[in-house]
Amino acid sequence: MWLRWMAGLALLLCAMTAGAAPSAAADVLQAKRVELQAQLQAQPFGEPLVLLSHEDGKRLDGDVYAELAQPFARVGEVLGKGDSVCGLLFLHLNVHSCVARAGAAGEQLTLSAGPKQGASAATVYSMAYAMRVEASTADYLRVVLSADSGPLGTSDYRIVFEATPLDGQRTFLHFAYGYSISTLARLAMGAYLATAGRTKIGFTVLGKDPGGRVRFVQGERGSLERNVMRNYLALQAYTGVQAGTPQAQTDARLRAWFALTERHAAQLHELDLDEYLQEKRADLARMATGGS
Repeated sequence: MWLRWMAGLALLLCAMTAGAAPSAAADVLQAKRVELQAQLQAQPFGEPLVLLSHEDGKRLDGDVYAELAQPFARVGEVLGKGDSVCGLLFLHLNVHSCVARAGAAGEQLTLSAGPKQGASAATVYSMAYAMRVEASTADYLRVVLSADSGPLGTSDYRIVFEATPLDGQRTFLHFAYGYSISTLARLAMGAYLATAGRTKIGFTVLGKDPGGRVRFVQGERGSLERNVMRNYLALQAYTGVQAGTPQAQTDARLRAWFALTERHAAQLHELDLDEYLQEKRADLARMATGGS
């Protein structure tokens, strides 16, 4: 019996390494959807979406699981190319440029980010993400972006997109974002959260205060949740616009992203629409002339 079990396990491992792994991964992702079904159906965000976050003192990680109202083929079309991944990441109000370049080891995305207004060379930081399409089949897609280092000593950045089709018009998506935090970054974040960011909240409900008001997560974990949600909504906005000239599509995606974030204004509102568009158009003009 033991020998038969070991032989079966060996055959399974061989099958996975021979190409069955994406199908197994699709099954795992579908199983996660079943596990989260009650939360997805409750639609606390106004759509079938679950946001999870974790902080262990050294690392911050956030995950979104959602039933996206876009065909799997459309999601794969967007996430399979560096240019379109850059396009969706650019919608985030703190991202000032993103450029994709092909290299010997695959595509590299160079992303510049900084303050949402009044960004200068002294306040903008640049990050280089290696992009890998780890799986792309008829029922499963996995795209990973990784960066060894970030601002203020942060490290081990990882962005993961996973998707599997639900039907002809819907896709089950997993978006993950995380990084390891440094002492310097923690001190800087602490100073921000004690001043300008002291009233900012995330999405996870921790309970109620003595007055009966809902108490949301704050601090570094709250900041992570806001960024995870902004990037998920960027994918939603980007995939939802397909018609028009490139300039018209960019404008429509900016407006769509802003409208989606305003549904969660308590957590995500930072600028008025005109201010956001003005900032983004200035960023696009700099990118067109080769600026960062």
